[in-house]
Amino acid sequence: MRTRATRVGFLIGILIVGNAPGIAAGQAKPLPGYRCMMLNLSEQQSMDPSKRVPVRAAPSMSAPRVGWAGAVVVVREPVTSVNGFVQMLFPDGRQVWIASDMLRPYHSLADPNAKCIPEILPNDRIGFGSHG
Repeated sequence: MRTRATRVGFLIGILIVGNAPGIAAGQAKPLPGYRCMMLNLSEQQSMDPSKRVPVRAAPSMSAPRVGWAGAVVVVREPVTSVNGFVQMLFPDGRQVWIASDMLRPYHSLADPNAKCIPEILPNDRIGFGSHG
C-alpha cells in the first residue's frame, strides 16, 4: 500500500521530469491565459489505479474519450464551464475537455506556499513549474 509520502514523492517526480536534463532552467516560458488545477479525488481515490478521469474531444459525455487526465492539469482561464465541462490542454497542446466536477483549485500538500505555473517547454509541450 502506498503512503502519502510515496504519493507526494511520485508527484514531485512528475515535476522533476518536466525539468529533466536537456530542459535547462529558464528555457520554459509561461503560458498566459491558463492556470493549473488538480483532480477532485480523495487520497484513497488518487491511489487507486483503476480510478482514471477521462478527457473528451468536446464538452459532452457522448464525445469521444481522447485520454486520461493527470493529477495536475492546465485549464483555460478564466475557468468557464460549457455543458459541465472545462477546456484543458493535453501535454501535446491539444485542447480537450474534462468534467468540471472533477477539478479543484491547485494546492500543494508538501509546500502550502508553492505555486503551479503553466509553461510551454522547450520541446513545445505543455508542462508546469512549481515555484515556492
